[in-house]
Amino acid sequence: MKMTTTSCKRWGGAALALALLAGCATTENALGDADRLLQEREAQKLLPVTNLSPYATALGRFGHMLDIYKDGDPVIYLQTRNILDATNLSSPLAGAEIPGDITEMVRTAVNRIGARVVYVPYHPEYLVSQAQLGAKFGVTMPDFLITGALTEFDRAIAGAGRVNSVGIEFGGGNGTVTLGGDVKRTAIYSALALDLNLVSFSTQQMVPRIQASNAVKVLNFSSEDNASLGFYGDAFGFKLEGKYLQGRHSAIRTLVDLSVLELVGKATNTPYWRCIPGGTPDPVVVENMRAAFNGLAPELKVGLIQVMLRKYGHPLQVTQQYDEPTRAALQSVYDSRFASLGEVDVMTWEGFEPLFFNVPMPWDGTTAPAGAKAGA
Repeated sequence: MKMTTTSCKRWGGAALALALLAGCATTENALGDADRLLQEREAQKLLPVTNLSPYATALGRFGHMLDIYKDGDPVIYLQTRNILDATNLSSPLAGAEIPGDITEMVRTAVNRIGARVVYVPYHPEYLVSQAQLGAKFGVTMPDFLITGALTEFDRAIAGAGRVNSVGIEFGGGNGTVTLGGDVKRTAIYSALALDLNLVSFSTQQMVPRIQASNAVKVLNFSSEDNASLGFYGDAFGFKLEGKYLQGRHSAIRTLVDLSVLELVGKATNTPYWRCIPGGTPDPVVVENMRAAFNGLAPELKVGLIQVMLRKYGHPLQVTQQYDEPTRAALQSVYDSRFASLGEVDVMTWEGFEPLFFNVPMPWDGTTAPAGAKAGA
């Protein structure tokens, strides 16, 4: 039997349609597509990462600095009151733009420092309920309380935008061709601020000048790109938009870590700024140490000098006597590290200052030098 051309085409079209249906709408193909989609999405899924601010490493370094500077000193016990939002912008009525309670962030920052600064939790309801079950606890009283709040959130304190446009037309009549493009960039800054203070637990008085007040800018950035092509009265185009809003919670964590570092650094009179790349001397620490050193009797000054020389690797006995081993160690340290100062009298603050503020640290060379004249 001989088929006509028309019949062949009809049967061929039907066979093609059946093949398409068989390839597109079967249970097996649907399951296979779902498996591939699952594998692709799982491969691209974002995994959790460690939540570290830029100052988290500095807190760990500061803990090591305390091990060196405060060797033999008692542990400092800290506690916090609730660190809340004082701007009221955490309220749902205001959009809940910032967290209402950042106490846990402060606790985490304190706990990053290490064994010489210990956080003491305060959960009386938990302790009472456990005591009713027969549990017995030893109570650790804190030396200091950390108080404070988020004190500022200023939206759109500065903003600017730029637009670049270009348009070209050539040809004439029905052959007119037009090309166009726009590039738009907009940046808006807001500001967040955190205040922390230190309170003596035994007296319930604020420790004078031991506070941290820091601010951070938060960026809101948007971009828009347009292009178009027109000819014979018709036009085609595309538009690309982008938006970046810096995380406010992340910015607050950065503020918390820096402020806790500053607060405990001042409280311990330790050159904490050496833990921060590009850090500058804190005048409060410098002035406190100057006053403390100048108030010492001569033999106590010599004892302190000997203690500091031990931190530079010279195994001196702390005799409080300006003996020959002490002179030799001083000569070695000042010739190798502070030769540019020339002759100094280490019994004066000006002579002792570089010895105190430049004790060698493992990360030296990765942060800005402390400087031989810190705070001068």
